[in-house]
Amino acid sequence: MYEAHYGLSARPFAESLDASTAVRLPSREAALRRLRYGLERGGGPGLAFGPAGSGKTTLAHRLAEELGVPTVHLPFPAMPADELLAYLADELAAPPAAGEGLGGSVRRVRRALAARVARGERTLLVVDEAHLIDDPRTFEALRLLLNFASDGTPDLSMVLVGAPEVLLRLPASMADRVAARVVVGALSGQESSTYINEKLRISGATRPIFDAESLDALYRHADGLPRRLNRVADLALLIAYARDRDRPDPRDVADAAREAIADPLAA
Repeated sequence: MYEAHYGLSARPFAESLDASTAVRLPSREAALRRLRYGLERGGGPGLAFGPAGSGKTTLAHRLAEELGVPTVHLPFPAMPADELLAYLADELAAPPAAGEGLGGSVRRVRRALAARVARGERTLLVVDEAHLIDDPRTFEALRLLLNFASDGTPDLSMVLVGAPEVLLRLPASMADRVAARVVVGALSGQESSTYINEKLRISGATRPIFDAESLDALYRHADGLPRRLNRVADLALLIAYARDRDRPDPRDVADAAREAIADPLAA
């Protein structure tokens, strides 16, 4: 709605997991390097945890892009182990067998992963919302997947993504195998400003749209969390557009924050 008003070619703060539009920030680049090193050297799962809206899933998608491997995304892992393995077998396009149970799913997954390794492909499994898993047997099923090794190296790489509560839910058998553990927290004030300005640049901005005072207000109201920054900045642009101004001011940001924070989707 407001893109033409600000000379933009696209909506800058739309929710997206497209790794090509991710903003490179020092804290996120450090986390990405740590995860990648752990997966490539350790053989166990990576673990990325932090508050809601901090960009953990985006980081996992960037990791998949950098590794350049086939990726299976498990968005809701809080299911019984047999259902999880059946889901994974389907995602790997493993041919089903009539009347198969847990054992059949395990065989399907193993064959599919081994076939990919034979083609020179090592699959990455991104387990999102891992803190929702409350059945230790589900974690055990995920751990045992790492035992499939056609050539001495696990056929499957894995990243667990979740809120900090995941640390309390991980059984010792899984925690002991974690090869890389990174905290994905709030951005710093400088990173927040860089994030906003880069999102605008990617969307075609050729001039500053938020001044320093407004950028500081965005950081404070959003607590440095990217999801909230997206929501508050988007609403601030809309409010300033409705008020026929060429850029948002701190009052517009404050009004946007009041509306965004009342919206549960912005939490």
